[in-house]
Amino acid sequence: MKTLPTNLAAHVATKLTTLATALKVTREDGTVFGFTTHDVDDVVSSVTYSANPGLDVTDIVIAANAAVGNMELTTLHDGSVFTTADLLNGLWDNAAFSIFRYNWASLADGIDTLLVGTFGEATLQRNSVVIELRDLRQYLQQPVGAASSKTCRARLGDAKCGKSLAAFTYTGAVTEVTDNQVFKDVYRSDAGEPATWFDEGVLTWTSGANNGVSVKIKSYVVDWFTLALPMRGTITVGDTYSAIAGCRKRLAEDCDAKFDNVLNFQGEPHRQGINDVMKEA
Repeated sequence: MKTLPTNLAAHVATKLTTLATALKVTREDGTVFGFTTHDVDDVVSSVTYSANPGLDVTDIVIAANAAVGNMELTTLHDGSVFTTADLLNGLWDNAAFSIFRYNWASLADGIDTLLVGTFGEATLQRNSVVIELRDLRQYLQQPVGAASSKTCRARLGDAKCGKSLAAFTYTGAVTEVTDNQVFKDVYRSDAGEPATWFDEGVLTWTSGANNGVSVKIKSYVVDWFTLALPMRGTITVGDTYSAIAGCRKRLAEDCDAKFDNVLNFQGEPHRQGINDVMKEA
């Protein structure tokens, strides 16, 4: 059973309250944002909760079963916080949120946490941004365990893979641009990476209009990168990047020959297929 802080509980028990609702958002890049329904900014636990562009949260409904509540955050689409480029490039994907009530007339009274979870789908409208808020019960709807597969189920560099990416991370700068999906770094050939070295890898922009955005690399042919999707921000000569070598999750070609990490391979490459199992002896 939830217990409110003593001072806040006493305030809620009165007939005249000065309560506001606040939303704290922590993106995966560590950037923290705060929004409040109060008409002025408030500072709660060292975080500033802004009244501009404002906050409008739909009613919080918590079902008795394990169903995920359908909530939405609606805010003005004025480009001050939720920019079109950041939303489309995924900077707000899976951001953690916390919704709570507080007494704006006495900030030291404590807070009443209403819901925590992560951001879901975002919808851009003409004058507003609508973001789905998913509570933590969404994780109860996700499958547990892993299915068998011939290719590796780990992600390069994660806990299951165990491979340090330091020796497979490269930096560079754009020297020629074809469009927002294809660009050249003429100095890559000097580094000696062969064609396909970055295929299925991840490129993160470290400057320019796409600074901080990560995208999968579709293909690499000496000096030339083709990204899986076009960038929303314009790629320009001089933009810097960090690129991680790609892993196609194959045992011999990738895990052994490229990364020397066979012992951590998370797949069953030698298993029999359904045709082998069902064929006559």
